[in-house]
Amino acid sequence: MAQEYDTTGKDILNEQINEIAQFVLNVSEVEVLADLDTEQQLVRAFRTDITKHVRLDTHEAVLHIELQLRDSTEKPMWARNAHYHGYLVGEHRMHVYSNVIYFHPDAGKNDPGHYAYSWNGYDYRLNYKVIRLIEIEGQSILEAQTPGLLPFTPLMKPPEEMPLDQWVQQCIDATIATPVDPPMKGTLLYGLSLFGSLVYDRGLFEQIPEELMQESAVFQHQREKFIEQGAKEATFKSLMAVLNAKFHVEAVRALTPALQNIDDLQRLEQLLLIAVNVKSLEDFTEALFE
Repeated sequence: MAQEYDTTGKDILNEQINEIAQFVLNVSEVEVLADLDTEQQLVRAFRTDITKHVRLDTHEAVLHIELQLRDSTEKPMWARNAHYHGYLVGEHRMHVYSNVIYFHPDAGKNDPGHYAYSWNGYDYRLNYKVIRLIEIEGQSILEAQTPGLLPFTPLMKPPEEMPLDQWVQQCIDATIATPVDPPMKGTLLYGLSLFGSLVYDRGLFEQIPEELMQESAVFQHQREKFIEQGAKEATFKSLMAVLNAKFHVEAVRALTPALQNIDDLQRLEQLLLIAVNVKSLEDFTEALFE
């Protein structure tokens, strides 16, 4: 599920990157020149979310945006940003403007937005912008009709004394009314439903016409992934049931980690068929690791 939020958030922001760049940099004029791909250079968990080469009024720079559903747990955000920032400065030799957008209302409260030390002639300072959606006046975003930000308006601060269900409806209505093409509107509505469900009852978003969301390639892709994941889980469950019924449970348990690492549905289906027909666990193990 976390991957769904991550993928959808990046898809939406990349589609509307010019508006997003203006918003996070707080400038009216910015030109996005190129997407800087860090997937191959920054390995393991150190791949950045959104990294763009941009032109501002006076200079060119690297725009870096990290999307955080909740607080960073494996490594504090200041440490992650120090890693990203150092690499990007060294690789591109330009100014790097780093931003962290926190989605959940409780996230980012303790992110200092900086890291610094000074000792014996050594000085280092890193500053990055912390953007907590809950601290943004949502009504101003609706009035500005900035498409790339509309899916996140339910996570922003609603007008005072406005009932929450009314606020959600207002966000939905504004997104439906935004002047974009049908596929993009479907993506925005799907994103609004997905991210809004972080804090509101999913039932509030059931009124969004599904035919509008079906126009979105992002929605279709995520639905296909959801269906495939359900099939994988069901096939894995059946496979384990067959193995445990035919062979010693402890012996089967030793193979479980290897089976859990299989992410290919066809391979799981193949192993299920083998498990049904195989005579011994040794033969199944041989087929598993062939």
